[in-house]
Amino acid sequence: MPLILSRTRLLHVSKSKVALVRNWEEGVSLERDAARTVSEVLCVVAADRLRLGVEHRRQADHLMTLSPPLYRSSVSRYYYAMYHVMRACAFIFHRGDDYEDHRELPKNLPTDFDRGVNWQNKLKDARTIRNSADYDPYPKADTSWRKPALVLKSDVDRLLPVARTYLRSKGCIL
Repeated sequence: MPLILSRTRLLHVSKSKVALVRNWEEGVSLERDAARTVSEVLCVVAADRLRLGVEHRRQADHLMTLSPPLYRSSVSRYYYAMYHVMRACAFIFHRGDDYEDHRELPKNLPTDFDRGVNWQNKLKDARTIRNSADYDPYPKADTSWRKPALVLKSDVDRLLPVARTYLRSKGCIL
């Protein structure tokens, strides 16, 4: 009988644990059911997460236009816009969602993502500001959150086109 795989790969199969074989079967099932490769399914998921980030940005922008503006709430929505957009990029780069934790994601951003800007620090700073806006009773005046909200809005507005370009460069159709 002719070899169906190299001896090295057959040896690998012969020593595989049950969980690994189940993962292979799941991959085959995903590709069959989606009529797409696993890589293409990953891109669909990343695109959906990017859209979630865009929706958070839309909500934040809306909160800023109210009379009076809800700056404290917009801070939270801008952070989540950044978080989900960066999570989509990290998901594609790492080929999995191992770094979804809010503290871990900044440390695990793609190493080939927009090297001209320190997005790691921007995301960490955004989280710190969001935590203050969501949990700290002070400052009380919503207007005190205007400047942080505008900074985060600027960062998100700058991040979105860069993230779209990055995901496209990785083969994702957005």
